[in-house]
Formats: sequence, structure tokens, C-alpha cells
Amino acid sequence: MAYLAKFDSSSARVKGLAFHPKRPWILSGLHTGVIELWDYRSCTLIDKFEEHEGPVRGIDFHKNQPLFVSGGDDYKIKVWNYKQRKCLFTLNGHMDYIRTTFFHHEYPWILSASDDQTIRIWNWQSRSLACVLTGHCHYVMCAQFHPKEDLVVSASLDQSVRVWDISGFRKKNVAPASLSGIEEQVRYLSSGNSSVGHSGLGGNAEFFGPTDVVARHVLEGHDRGVNWVVFHPTLPIIVSASDDRQIRLWRITETKAWLLDTLRGHTNNVSCVVFHPKQDLLLSDSEDKTIRIWDLAKRSCVATIRRDSDRFWVLAAHPEHNLFAAGHDEGMIVFKLERERPAWTLHKDLLLYVKGKQLRKLNLANTKDSPAMTLKDYGTPFAIAYNHIENSVIITSRPQFTESGTANYNVSQVTYDLYQLPKDGSASDSPAESRSGHGSGAVWIGRNKFVVLEAPGTLAVRNSANEKVKKIDLPGADCIFFGGTGNILVRDASCLSLYSVANGRTLATLKNTKLIRQAIWSPDGQHVAFFSKMFLYLCDRQLEVKTSIHETVRIKSGAWAEEAGVFIYTTSTHIKYCLLNGDHGIIRTLDLVIYVTKVHGDSIFCLDRDCQPKILSIDPTEYRFKLALIKRRYEEVLYMVNHANLVGQAIIGYLEQKGYPEVALHFVKDTRTRFSLAMDCGQLDVGLEAARALDDKACWERLGELALRQGNINILEMAYQRTKNFSKLTFLYLITGNLEKLRKMMKIAEVRRDLGKQYQIALLLGDVAERVKVLKNCNRGSLALLTASTHGLARESEELIENGETAPPTNPSAKLLVPSPPASKPEVAEGNWPTLSVHKDFFEVAIGKAGLEDAEAVSGPRIQLPKVDKAAFNMDSAEVANWGEDADLALDEEGEGKLTRGGFGDEEESTDDGLGANEEGGWDVEQDLDLPAEDLGTTGGAIAEKASVETFTEPAPGRSPDSYWVDNSPLAVDHVLAGSYAQAMRLLNQQVGVVDFKPYAPIFHALYAASRMVLPGLAHSPALRVYAHRTCGPLAGALPAVPLRLEHLISRLQTAYQLTTKAKFADAVERFRCIMLSVPLLLVENNTEEAEAKSLLNICKEYIIGLQMEMTRKTLPRESDEDRVRNVELACYFTHMKLELPHLVLTLRTAVNLLFKLKNLRTAALMARRLLDLAPSMEVAEQTRKILRVCDANPVDAFELAYDPRNPFEVCPASFTPIYRGEECVREPLSGAAYRPEFKGQLCRVTKATEIGLAARGMCLQMPKSH
Repeated sequence: MAYLAKFDSSSARVKGLAFHPKRPWILSGLHTGVIELWDYRSCTLIDKFEEHEGPVRGIDFHKNQPLFVSGGDDYKIKVWNYKQRKCLFTLNGHMDYIRTTFFHHEYPWILSASDDQTIRIWNWQSRSLACVLTGHCHYVMCAQFHPKEDLVVSASLDQSVRVWDISGFRKKNVAPASLSGIEEQVRYLSSGNSSVGHSGLGGNAEFFGPTDVVARHVLEGHDRGVNWVVFHPTLPIIVSASDDRQIRLWRITETKAWLLDTLRGHTNNVSCVVFHPKQDLLLSDSEDKTIRIWDLAKRSCVATIRRDSDRFWVLAAHPEHNLFAAGHDEGMIVFKLERERPAWTLHKDLLLYVKGKQLRKLNLANTKDSPAMTLKDYGTPFAIAYNHIENSVIITSRPQFTESGTANYNVSQVTYDLYQLPKDGSASDSPAESRSGHGSGAVWIGRNKFVVLEAPGTLAVRNSANEKVKKIDLPGADCIFFGGTGNILVRDASCLSLYSVANGRTLATLKNTKLIRQAIWSPDGQHVAFFSKMFLYLCDRQLEVKTSIHETVRIKSGAWAEEAGVFIYTTSTHIKYCLLNGDHGIIRTLDLVIYVTKVHGDSIFCLDRDCQPKILSIDPTEYRFKLALIKRRYEEVLYMVNHANLVGQAIIGYLEQKGYPEVALHFVKDTRTRFSLAMDCGQLDVGLEAARALDDKACWERLGELALRQGNINILEMAYQRTKNFSKLTFLYLITGNLEKLRKMMKIAEVRRDLGKQYQIALLLGDVAERVKVLKNCNRGSLALLTASTHGLARESEELIENGETAPPTNPSAKLLVPSPPASKPEVAEGNWPTLSVHKDFFEVAIGKAGLEDAEAVSGPRIQLPKVDKAAFNMDSAEVANWGEDADLALDEEGEGKLTRGGFGDEEESTDDGLGANEEGGWDVEQDLDLPAEDLGTTGGAIAEKASVETFTEPAPGRSPDSYWVDNSPLAVDHVLAGSYAQAMRLLNQQVGVVDFKPYAPIFHALYAASRMVLPGLAHSPALRVYAHRTCGPLAGALPAVPLRLEHLISRLQTAYQLTTKAKFADAVERFRCIMLSVPLLLVENNTEEAEAKSLLNICKEYIIGLQMEMTRKTLPRESDEDRVRNVELACYFTHMKLELPHLVLTLRTAVNLLFKLKNLRTAALMARRLLDLAPSMEVAEQTRKILRVCDANPVDAFELAYDPRNPFEVCPASFTPIYRGEECVREPLSGAAYRPEFKGQLCRVTKATEIGLAARGMCLQMPKSH
């Protein structure tokens, strides 16, 4: 049994403790007089109560009411209401320190024990003293009610324990609940019973109150004072703890009591003792700084919990759960004695779990629960591995007790048992036979093989007879989990790895995680969930983290739902869900901890801590709704919108975040929220309704902006009117040509005495009389006279002259400027602007799946890749010279192989040793990796909003032939030919991991241009487009003719070979890369041609990596030894690329020359032999043999190279370092190039278009069978 700390607080010395019976709370009474209320599940302090003036020793929660009682050294008993956070009242009467206070489990009584040598019973409802129990002659250290009977037990420093009968007190003070109880109470009261045995009250009974309590037993035997005493919850047993370092068990009956046994082991005063609520155990603590756990059946100590510097003073046990608390000098600790996670495993609908000493099986389909077998009585089972083929199970058990009292077990203490389940399904009472062994974990990896973690870092593969087949050393491994057939998940201190037992290598690694406790695979094996104490990780099969969740309370269990990509898990307080994209939420709350075994529909099959199977109902609507949005199952979304009860701000915020405000409108009742959502999704009608209800200026302004964008003149006019925005109203009437309302605006300006606006409108209307009127009103008589005279207003002119106004002479050529009349009719001007009639669904149309099966080969290959030999190139000496002087074997005329003085021949070599004049130095591998959204297949574009079509409807155009190609084909090339670049990008991203489409731009444009012909049309008519089809039949099923063929790429390959031969490496790399990027856009007819296309990818990959490495080598400095060594290493790596024979000869000649110059004669000899094996020309062979003779004479390497020619390797294109077989690497999805793990997520150096390590489905080059 282990000591598992759940919560540890730091405070002053804790003298009193009490668990809340229902909530995860605990009260602690401190020596400073403070009472602290803690939530031990979340480890938070809830409240403090500070009215006591001395240490608080007695404290207890009421079972049903929101009350707790406390007693302190200030002689006071206080009753508190923790909801109101205050003391309700104080009970005074004790004349010394109060040691303990307890509520009665049924009646309104409080029992207190005090240093004034009395025990008192208080009625907390009447707030009065009900009874005083006297008889002890020293401090009473503890007094408690019996959990069921009318008994009280007390312990005192007078070395005695007393058992009191309070049945008479109950009959006198409690109203009877039945007729028989009334008769019993009448008989008791009429008998005049008023005596108290061993009360010691004498003639002063009236002073101490009623005398209706009898001291039934006085238990003596302790040599020193007794500190604690408690009843057993079900048996007639009392346990007492004393300063004599002993714990005594007493048996009581109605007539007598006697000592059962004495438990010895503590080395100092025993402070407190409690019974385990569910097991036959006893816990005690002492001032010797230990807590001891005793087996009552064996009457012996089975475990000890120690602290280095703190004495223990008090213990408390939770009334229902396996939880205990101990108070010590520096605070308290909440702990449990063992893990309560049940051992279980699930196979389809069969649940196997351990309950007690039985292995039981539960059929989840029909809920039939039956025993499977009886297990051996050793330890506590904590894991089960089931083999449904062999019908056998492996049950791993930990020891029940440890001497240290900690949760750390030695591997030698953990055992596994291999059982064969009975074929007939019957279970016997005797333990079943098993094959046992030591190991902290066991998982099946095959039909008759399983892996056992025998020791840290040591694993063993065993067969079904428990015989060791193989030993595996994995340093640091401390736990294993199931990893699929043939695989295991291995945990060490730094990471979690997926290890292949058959191949002996690591397949994937998960790093930077907390300590993983559980691994749960999805039913299809494509995803796995890991969780630690507080963290949840959802990963794919390559252990790539899809999402991670950090919880504030402990994660207990989890299971994958029937819906793919939904993980249901439980914490201490909730059932929650998590999707692969990171969306998560709460399904329901929990009163008790459960362990999920399976999720089926809206039911969760689970086990509780008592290993009792349960079925809980849940509402999966929320996560199904989110999953449907993610999976683009819009019909399901619409159904749930109309029928499901989806409410709450969380779902509204989620829909807004994901860009679906229209859906959120269906759930919102709040007017302001509805208005905001309506503005987001452009629904003017809903927004107008909400704006009328709110009648807020800001809302009308926002509504007006949206109406202006949509051309809804009516709503726009209403918004401007409600906000009294006369300037915008004037402009609106002007641009719509509504002159009548513009005149009304002029009248409004006149009423508002806005002369400037009135004059402006008069100018717009061409109303001269109004202009003169405005000028007169603002005392501009001269301007008014000039205006009237100019435009022939004689009467107004005369009136102004009579008033003494003067003006300059008028211009005889002046003309009145009048605005143009409205182009539309008045009824049109007052209506909304015409909009296109565009049918738009509530959601976007789901994109069809592109994953299709390969078509079977119907014929042989049409084109064979050429097997190029040295004769195919016809290289002359000039072409060989293009490769540089490194390819020229450095020998003197006599062939004695003298080394040049400069090592690399620096004095003789010119600056032309690098790239030729026609080479640009290749591609820059340090490209910016920012990936624009348009390259990932997400295209922008305005979306037409639905509006009124009363005045105009654009006719729907017919479909062009290329629009059918997208519907009929899942191939990326067909989408490119149709001009659907976005969908083609999406397909290439899914199939081969393309993330940067800049290199594809010229390929796309060339294919698109080649897919159609343009013929001149008739006069004044557009040109005609003619489309070439590769299929016959109706246009609806047409497919385009693909201009790119496999033979075209093979001809380009010959050109790339020639450029390589001429040492035009940069041009050759570009040509190889263009071929590689074009391969996913091929159309082939059978699997053989598809294999040829894939072989093209491998050829291009090898050449691109080799040539880039060679170009990099030529740019390296050669001043230091390190530089020369690096130069030679790259030359050696180049020789291992899969090149054609002439090119391989050139790379070997270069490597031999450089190694010879570096004086690495041993490696040079190996390279020379490889060169001779290729049968080069006679001249080259003779020179190579001369070098070989020199090297064999002294086969020593002057420098150590990072190069092992005998160990197969691949070259990392980013670092140009070897990745040997078995080393961890990541692959690029198109070419398959291997990279070191640190380059994962970067742009591929080979393709310049794909992402390293991105999971992809693979190329699709053939039409599926259905087409």
C-alpha cells in the first residue's frame, strides 16, 4: 500500500481537522487561532475564520447543514455558517481549554471535551447546554458519539477510557417519531429515572444540569494519559491512543468490556488514531514524526509514513472516500493509502476488470456481468493486457504494503501473472493457475508474444509459455504501453518513443511532454491519446501532436468516441471532450470520480472507484456540432441547428470565431447580440429589427454603413433619419436624384437656421430665388442684389435697391448652372439599388474527397526508362575537364604518385576551380519559409450578398466545358487544366505536401495554355475556344486531354544528364527540379507506368542532392585543415549518390584525388578500388592503379572523416551530413529525401516547394475505377 499525497499545505501547527462529507473541503484548526477552509482537490484556500483567541483544537462539519463547530483554548465553542462566512453564535460554559467538538450524526447536539474534566452536550438549535458528563479526574482529551448507537466514548489524561450510555438523555430530550417511541418515553419519564452512574455529581446534580447519562464502562490499562479514542464504524470495538506509546483495542458489549490487543511500534506519544472507513485497517500518528498503518486482522504494522522534522498531532478520515488528513507542526497533508484506479481492458464490447480477487467480464452489448476467474491473492492489480486470439490475460500487480509508505516500488516488487481464461466461461472459487514473473509492465505485441519491462532499461520478449525469446536494452526506459501489432510505446525521462520490436528501431518520438501515465489508441489505430497528471495530448500514429490541453485538475481516464477524432476524458470533476483541432469543452459535471471504458452514442460505460460498472448519459450535441463543422458535413449541421438544443455564449462565441455568425443567430435571444451577429453576416432585416428594439444611435450608424455597402436605400435613409445626420441625407438624395426630398431638406435647413446648408442645397437645385432669400437673411444685400440682377429677378432687385443696396454691374454672358436631371425614374430613384440574383447556400459546398484506389494495370509499359551507360554520353576530354581539376588524378610523369606540396595544390590551382562562367551558383537554400495563404489553396474574393432583385436579374450563364472537368476528376492536373488552381493546390498539398506554389506557377500556366485553342470569330464577335478532350461522350462526363506525358519528362531527363556532364550544375539542378515537380501532374494508364514515374522522382532527387552538394563543396574555403576535411567529406558523400555510370566515375575520380592530397591513403585506396570496379577507360584505370599502389604501401589516414563507407546512409540535403541506417530522420513527402529531425517543418531543399515531415496521402496519377 502506497502513501499518495494529494494536497500539502504550509501553515502554523494544525491541531484540528475535519473533512466535509460531500464537498472536497477540509477544515484545519491552527495553533494561532485561525480556522482555514481548503479545497484539497484544487489545492486552494477558500476562506479563513479568525474569531478565536487561542489555538483551535476541536473542529467538525455538520453532516447536512452548512455549519461547522469549533472549540478553542479561549474556552469558547463557536458555531459557524460557511455560506454566510460568519459565526452564528458562541456557547460558553467550559472553564478550560476545549479539546474536541463533534456534531451528532442525527440530533441537534454538539459534544465537547475540555481540560475542565467535563464532557458537555449542547443543543445547537436552542443554543443551550443540554447535559454535563463528569467522572474524569484529569483533562478530557477526546469525546465522540457512536456512529449509530446512543453511546459516547471519552479519553482522559487520568489514564482511563469511559463509555457513556446516553439513551436516557435521548428519550428525555428528543421527540419520539412513532407511537411505540411515545409509550417508551412516557414509561421513562414516569419511572423518575434521574440517576447517573459514575457521574460524581453528588448533591450538586442540579447545578450541572440533567442527570440522564450512565457511565457504562470504565476501561483502564494505559500507563499514561490517553490522547484519543474512537468507535469502530460497524463493530463493537474501541481503539485508544496514549502517551505510553501504545494503541489499545477494546471489545465492548452491553454488560462488559475487555482488552483485545495492544499495538506497539511508536517511539513517542501517540496523538491520534482513526479507523479506515472501508478496509480492515487502522491509522495512527505520533510525536515520533510517523504515521503508522496497522492491519487489524494481523494486529501488526504494515506501513510507515515518516516526516523528517514535523511531529504529527491529529488525524482525520473521510467518511466515504479513501482519503485521510494529518496535521503536523508546519501544516497538514491530505493523502490516500493506495491508488483507486481500477484495472480493466476493453476488446470490442467485452470489458474485463478486476474486482476484489476476481477477474470479471462485462458484455457491454447486453450488460451481462459475470465472473471470469479467481486471481491469486498477491498485491493490487493495476493493469490488464488481453489477447483475444489466445483468450489469455496478463495481470500486473503492485505490492499492497511497503515499508517506506511511498508510492515508489522496486521492479522486483511488481509482478505479472499470465492466465488462460476458461473456455467454457465458468469461474471457480479457487485461484486459477498462472505463469508469473517480475516486471513493471507487460503488453501483447503479437499472437503469442508479449513484452515485459523487467528492469529500468531492460525489456524481454516472451511467448505464451512465459519463456524468454529475446532481450531488448533501451537505456532509461521506465514504462511501456501498447503501440500496435509488433510495436510498443516506451517512456523514459525525456520522451515517449514508438519502438518496433521486430526491426529493433525507433519509429517515432514524442518529446517535450510531461510524464505520460496512459496511452489510449483510437479504434482505427490512426490516433493516440496520452495524458499525464494535468496534460492531455492527441497525436497521430507518427506521434505528431495535433493538440494539447492543460487541465487545472487531474485527468483520470479517457476513451475515443464513435465519431472519428473525438476524445472523451474525465477529470476529478467533469466529463470533457477534445477534438483533433484543439476545440474542447465540458459535457457534464461529476459528483464522484469515474473511469471511462467506452463511449457509445450518448452513453458512457465506466467504472467507479469501487469497480462497479455504470452507464452515464451524456449530451453529445455540442461536440457533434463542432465536428460536423470541421468535417464540412453541412446537412448534419443544419439538422442540429433546427432540432438540437444548442444554447449558451460558448457556442455563440465558437461560431463567431469560426466564421459562422449566421448559424449563431439561431441561438441568440439577446437583442444586442443578435444585432452584432446580423451585422457580421450582413443580414439587414434582422439588424433592422434589433436596431428598432434598441433604438441606439451607435446601432443605427452601424446599420447605415452596412445598408450603404449593400445599396439598400430605404434602410439607409431610415438610419440617417434616426441619427439626424442631415449632411449624409442631403448627399443621399442628391446621388439618388430624389430632388423632391432634397427640397424638403432645404426647408429643414431653413427651420434649423442652417443658412450654409440651405444655400448649398439651393445651389444644387438651381433655385435662384432661394439663394437671394438666404443672402438677404444673412445680411449680404450686395450679393443678393448681384444674384437677382444677374438671373433676371426684377422684383427682388427693385426691393433691394429701394433698401439702399448697391452692387457692381452684372456680366451679360452669365448663365445659370443647373445640375443634370436624374437619369432614372423617380420610382427607381427611391428604391434600392439593383443587385445580382445570386443563389448562395447557408454553407459552402463540401469539397469532394480525393483519396481514390489505384486502377489495375491493363497493359504493359508503353515507355521504358533508358539504361544509360558510358557510351550514351560520348564524353570527350573537354567535357571531363569541365568538372574541374579535382577530377584530374594528380600523378607525376613517372607514376610514382608524389604528393603536391600544397596538399590541395593551392599554388597551382586557379580561381576557375569553382563554378563555370555560365553557372549562377544554384538555388539559395535559405529561402524565406513564410507561406502565403494563396499558395495553400485558400483563395480570396468578395462574396455577393443576397439582396433585393425587384428591378434587375442577371441571366444565368451556361457552363463552359472546362467547368465539368473539376467535377469529373480527382487528379490535380485536370484541375490545373480547368483553371481551378485553388483546388489543384489543395490536392497537391494533401497528396505530396506542397506548401510553396511559386515554383509551380510556370508549370500551371503552361498546362493551362496548352489545354485550349483559340480560333478567331466573326466580325464584332469574340474569339472561340476549342477544348481537347481525352474522353468521348456527353459533355457532362468530359475530361481534358493532358498535354504533359511521361515520355516528355524522359526526354527532359536526357537534357539534364547532358548539362550534368558539361558541369553546368546550376542549370542541371533546375532541369531536374522541373521534372520532379511535373511528375505529380502526370496521367498514367497503369501501375507499371506509375512506378516509372516514381522512379523519375528518385533519379531527380539523387542528382539534385549530389549536384547541390558539389556546388557547395566548390564554394568552401580551403585554408585550414577543418576546411579541407569538410571538402573531402562532401566529395565522399557524392560518390554514394545513385548516379549514372559516367557521372559516378567522375565523382569517384574527384574523391580519390582529394583523399590522396589530404593523405588519407587508406580511404583513398577504398575509393580507388570502387573506381576500378566500374571499368573506366584505360587511361583512368592506369592512373588509379598507380595511386592504389602508393596507398597500399602506407594505408593510413592522416585525418578522421565523418564518413563510414561500410554503413549504408542517406545524405541530408540541408546539412549535407550522413544519416546512417537506424538513425532518426524525417522524410519529405514528394521525393522521399531524408532530413535530420531539426529541419522538420521547413521548406525542402530538393523540391523548393514541399514541407519536410508533412504527412501526405501520396501521389494520385491514375483515374479511379469508378471513372
